Amino acid sequence: MTVILVLLCLAIAGRELWLAFERGRTPGAPEIADIRTQLRALKGTRDELEEFRASQRERLDRLTADQESDRAAFGEADARIRSLVTQINDRLVPDVSGRLKEQREAAEEQRAAVERLAAEMAVLRGHLVGRLDQAAAASLGADPADLVTGSLAVVPGEARPALAGPFERFAEHHGLRVELTDGDRYYLSGRSPRGLELDFIDLVAALREHCVESTGPARSLLGALRDVDRGGARIGPLLMARTPESLVCGVLPLAELRRPDAAGLLGDPDAAARRLHRLPEGRFCDVSAWPALNA
Repeated sequence: MTVILVLLCLAIAGRELWLAFERGRTPGAPEIADIRTQLRALKGTRDELEEFRASQRERLDRLTADQESDRAAFGEADARIRSLVTQINDRLVPDVSGRLKEQREAAEEQRAAVERLAAEMAVLRGHLVGRLDQAAAASLGADPADLVTGSLAVVPGEARPALAGPFERFAEHHGLRVELTDGDRYYLSGRSPRGLELDFIDLVAALREHCVESTGPARSLLGALRDVDRGGARIGPLLMARTPESLVCGVLPLAELRRPDAAGLLGDPDAAARRLHRLPEGRFCDVSAWPALNA
């Protein structure tokens, strides 16, 4: 009996130990509930994370699309800017450059005009001073200074500067000084018309006889006239006329210079040439066929 009681006590004690051991191994209901709560929270967090990832992915896609749109807009704007720059370079820059060039040319022309005016004023002043000196000398009993007119006309007009030099050197060679110029007209002093008439008759005779030594300045002027289409030169009674068909010179009578139309003799070179052909042989020379005049 005692043995049975001991065994029974041992069995009861073993059962209690096993139950206590099982209770230590198996979690309780609160712990399980807490674990389940944490699992649900983790699941919610995972869902939120997936939603966040999806929203970020959509936002990234929108940003990428916006970036592509901005890149296209920037490219279009850059192309328009380049087009505008090209148009400015092609249209406005040449126009502005042309206007600046015109302004510079206008300024140069004005400067040249001022310089010409200053030179003409200096010449006029010198002429006035010379006239005053002559008047003062005449008041003391000196002979009055002689004055003759001349003219130089050529076609085309651009060739006139090339003839002005030979013309003025020829006048200087015969003792004349240019006092004043007015367009094609010259006013020269230093010789009397009568003395020039005699000298020019001798000159025409020397030209007919091909006297190169004594006719150098005259031949230079005639050679310069040969290089133009039409025109002529006159100093006092000496007249040179150039037409496409001829080159002639002659000495007009002084009485003819008093006519009102004498100043316009070179306005019609053909008429001037015909007038020279009517002069006496001693006053006329035709150099049209001469091979070289200014050699």
